[in-house]
Amino acid sequence: MITAPREGMSAFWRKNTSSLEAVELANLIRALRKVTGHLGAGAPCVEYAGMAGGSPAAIVVDPSVLMGAYPVPPDRVDLLAGEVVHEALLGMEWSGRVWKTLEPCCAAMEGITLIKFQKIVKTAEDIYVDSILEGSTLGDYLGVARRKILHGAASYAVLTKSPATFDALILHWWAASFKEQGPFVPDARHDEAFGLLLGLTEKLRALGGNGTGTVAQCALRSGLYKELWKKVAPGLRDLALIDRRLCWIPGLQQGAPVNGRRPAWHGCGTRRLPPELLNDIEAQLAATSADITPLIRRVAGQDSDDVVPTSRWDYTIPAHPVVDQVMASRIGAVFRAYSAREVLVSRGLTAGKIDARRLHRAPVTGRCFKHLDSRPAMDWNVTLLIDASGSMRGAKWRLVENTVSTLHKALSGYRNSLSAYAYFEADGICMISSLIKDGRVLSVPPCGLTASGQAIIAAALFMPKALRRRLLIHVTDGESNYGVDVSVGIGFCRARGIDLVTLGCGCRDLKVMEAQYGSTIEFIGGFRALPRAIERLLRRTFLYRTGPMPATESGNGMKEDR
Repeated sequence: MITAPREGMSAFWRKNTSSLEAVELANLIRALRKVTGHLGAGAPCVEYAGMAGGSPAAIVVDPSVLMGAYPVPPDRVDLLAGEVVHEALLGMEWSGRVWKTLEPCCAAMEGITLIKFQKIVKTAEDIYVDSILEGSTLGDYLGVARRKILHGAASYAVLTKSPATFDALILHWWAASFKEQGPFVPDARHDEAFGLLLGLTEKLRALGGNGTGTVAQCALRSGLYKELWKKVAPGLRDLALIDRRLCWIPGLQQGAPVNGRRPAWHGCGTRRLPPELLNDIEAQLAATSADITPLIRRVAGQDSDDVVPTSRWDYTIPAHPVVDQVMASRIGAVFRAYSAREVLVSRGLTAGKIDARRLHRAPVTGRCFKHLDSRPAMDWNVTLLIDASGSMRGAKWRLVENTVSTLHKALSGYRNSLSAYAYFEADGICMISSLIKDGRVLSVPPCGLTASGQAIIAAALFMPKALRRRLLIHVTDGESNYGVDVSVGIGFCRARGIDLVTLGCGCRDLKVMEAQYGSTIEFIGGFRALPRAIERLLRRTFLYRTGPMPATESGNGMKEDR
């Protein structure tokens, strides 16, 4: 369903929108993460309930306010941005620690008294974190969310029922702290308590900018709440209470509020998206993020227990290879010999073959000839996948660096697409790192286990989806012992039309390797023979010719370089 966009601040910066549900919901989560990212490095992550990467400290978005109209209208995005920023501030200011500090006070109270105390603390925390960003752009989004709550149906119901209730006093205090307009008419019995509450607001505003550490801030806020309660409690005894739900229960959700105006903290009470839609959203997010586990799980199966966390790794180190110039020339000749030919046509010449396209008029200048030439297209799509597990340390890895550099030298300067990736395991995560960036060959420190199955899937996903023949060369010295089975990666490459060849270099147990890779593996004696083995492999693989490329023309008698 596509609707006309409604007015909202987010319309000025959120341009990456879509009418497709999964894409739009993924775009929105990505946008909200950028918004909270402006708060600092300690901002919690924003997620939908049920996402595989969910952490206890994440902000869980309720999708019920988003679904139904795509792209999501800007006014809804403004409201959600304000709520998410508010939740992020509560986490960054350690509001849960304040509740934990006040636990002995709560334990000494019971019944209506406990609920009133908690509502004061909860509203005071809302006022404190909102005042930190007051006057800023993010503060404007907080104002949108705050006004939505203050002027919502629930608030009007409280005021209509009786303006002399405790609930009405709390709403009036919250609105007056930010000079919000509305039907918040104070009752005469509120005067003394209202004055004390406004005094707390001023103290909280001063506390927000004094430069004290977070732990000290929490202790100071707890002290202010205790001090205020001693003064204001006697005047609140006769005020009726409408909403009798507790705001905090000791030991639940690390001290987070269990109800209130904000989206449910840590997923309590939020709507879960359908599993199929959630998987599509995670795949959309993984396409542009470091964590590519959802993409691997989508190939291996959502119910697969063998999938381990997989991540891109960009923290490479410089490589110091020795390039074999002779081998680079030989490999380059292999690519040129077996490459498809593209035809170049030079027109407007004074000699050569007659150009039929120029015979419709009299040849005044005599330039009615053409010349046909051909050259190698040199548009191969080759990816090297290198095992960088712990067994590859030392001389093995230096030879791998030399081989990657030799291939890079042989293919550079043409339209060939050469990619090289190394994979290793660290802290239970399969890392995938690119070894070629900006024309330079890089390296990684080999370590960990061998997750070949997931690395093959990742390399196949990273390969350009061109119509050219795609070749994936996998180099390893042992069997896969981590993550999904190798057969899953081999089947995925076969389904995508990718030629996968595994070169087993110096493997100890050949039978195990043959059982894992089947006919896709070839063995070589050691890593010193790796460059020549790749040359022989390329000769064998490229024994075919494709049809001629479309002709490239030049009207000035010169061959046109592409």
